[in-house]
Amino acid sequence: MPGPSTTLSSRYGLAPVYPCGTTGNLFLFEHSTPATGTFAWGQSYQIGAGWQGRVIAGPSGWMFSITTGGELRVLHYNGTGWDLLNGSQYLVLGQGWNYTAANTRNRITVDEDGVIYTLDAAGNLKAHYFNFTTQQWAVQGALLETGLTQYNAIVATSRGVVYARNAGGAMYRYYIDFWSGATATWVKPVSTVTTGWQNLKHLSSAGGETFYAVNQNNGNLLWYSYNPVTKVWKNAKIIGSGWNSEQDVVVQSNICSRFPWDTACNSFGMQDGGAVITRLNQVKKN
Repeated sequence: MPGPSTTLSSRYGLAPVYPCGTTGNLFLFEHSTPATGTFAWGQSYQIGAGWQGRVIAGPSGWMFSITTGGELRVLHYNGTGWDLLNGSQYLVLGQGWNYTAANTRNRITVDEDGVIYTLDAAGNLKAHYFNFTTQQWAVQGALLETGLTQYNAIVATSRGVVYARNAGGAMYRYYIDFWSGATATWVKPVSTVTTGWQNLKHLSSAGGETFYAVNQNNGNLLWYSYNPVTKVWKNAKIIGSGWNSEQDVVVQSNICSRFPWDTACNSFGMQDGGAVITRLNQVKKN
């Protein structure tokens, strides 16, 4: 399996960015340059209403909604409307997903493959993987790390890569190395990757170690990227303004990648040979 490349590529040439207002209206904005991060936008339009709670974007149009009561739902947007799932617009995946409050909503994120990561109040970082084809959980609550109480936000930015932010605004990079050996390994950071993120909110990613975030002081929408091979940052580029009043701002998670597209895994079935499931089971602590 090849590891990440120095090249950041975009699968579709645009990134669906989903802002959701405080009244629950969900919109889709087309960011035209997700691999380079310039101020360039295509169409924008409303695609939903009633999204109170927490909105999370996964890969390829799959969206997760957490109600204020803690119900986790999955929906699929096909580009023009919402698909029916078992005769309903959404599937209920579980209860007790308490990630809608101000102090918890930044503790849940989804990566390129569709893996959901959560960080609870006790500092446990866990992975969850739902198979959309079988409509079953393939992995639930895989414990990746413990004792991470110093962090107040996480964001998944690539396949098996999770950044964690502490109260001082420093970012630390955790990841699953599934290319260097026969068995996947969990790699912990030895130092910060970047600092100064304490005033950023709505941390999200289009994949490929890109970052989208809103500056809470001025409402600017920012784009960053990190090259894991050269260990070089492309620091903040302003790609939008006036984003300060949104309840959530999230990006489709598999628009960009640093891995070959023909090796891409996702939650749509087992065409990846169960690679995501295998690597999570190899690195979990429980």
